[in-house]
Amino acid sequence: MSANALIQLGCPQWSHPNWQNSFFTAKLAQNKHLSEYAQFYTSVEGNTTFYALPSAQTVLNWSNQVTDDFKFCFKLPQLVTHKQGLAASHTEIKQFFQLFEPMLNKQQIAAFQVQLPPYFSAQHLPELTQLLAIYSQQVPLAVEVRHPDFFNKGEAEKALNRLLIEHNVDRVMIDTRPVHSQSPDNAAIIDAQQKKPKVPVHVIATGAKPIVRFIGQTDINANIEFIKPWLKHFKLWLQQGKQPYLFVHTADNAQVHSLTKVWLNMLTETLGYYPFKNKLTPQELAERAQPQANLF
Repeated sequence: MSANALIQLGCPQWSHPNWQNSFFTAKLAQNKHLSEYAQFYTSVEGNTTFYALPSAQTVLNWSNQVTDDFKFCFKLPQLVTHKQGLAASHTEIKQFFQLFEPMLNKQQIAAFQVQLPPYFSAQHLPELTQLLAIYSQQVPLAVEVRHPDFFNKGEAEKALNRLLIEHNVDRVMIDTRPVHSQSPDNAAIIDAQQKKPKVPVHVIATGAKPIVRFIGQTDINANIEFIKPWLKHFKLWLQQGKQPYLFVHTADNAQVHSLTKVWLNMLTETLGYYPFKNKLTPQELAERAQPQANLF
């Protein structure tokens, strides 16, 4: 494993109301949040596109706020994946990819995430097969499934994995065990447990960019035992020459930077070096993150 083997690190979003006084520079304008976020993280999920499409000018603005080595992982719109369905959305899918051509040209897109709904079962695989056949050579893609068919290690799951491997498309791995193990004693936890799928963790890298979405507890230290099993997988992926992505969540993402620090420290100890490419050194990150008790 090369000493330069790095992990791409990000959050589900680059802005949050609770970060204004605890992460960003005081009174920082909202249109500056992305550029400052990118001083600490090298990637972002960009959940915003799941709910609404940005304008072409907004995409250009986002692209210009970060360097070319910063990576976005935007989700396909829910209109495509959850409402109309893949087979009925060829026009919308094509338009969506065209909207992000400026980022694609600058190689700022790590993958477009195809987050499929819980009802997308084995019988719908032909729709995904068609999508990948058309687009997997044109744009980077990653697929997240939530139906039990794809978590029973049966023929349906094997067919899905073979399909993804054939097209060098990564299967997004989501770990919701931490948030589902927390007592539902506040609105944020209740909301997260209702929205986040309670599915087994199946660790498999079907492409070159394994993507892990870790949905942590708000009790930051309670996440440690859930993180430990992941460490060997990240080390193996780096040894194999893959480019892993880690997206860190908490129930409401207000404390996500503290959880990021835990991940960073544990991965650094496991690998024997600091595995994240930031514009600032670890020490500078710690100083910059004041007064939030050295987030990194």
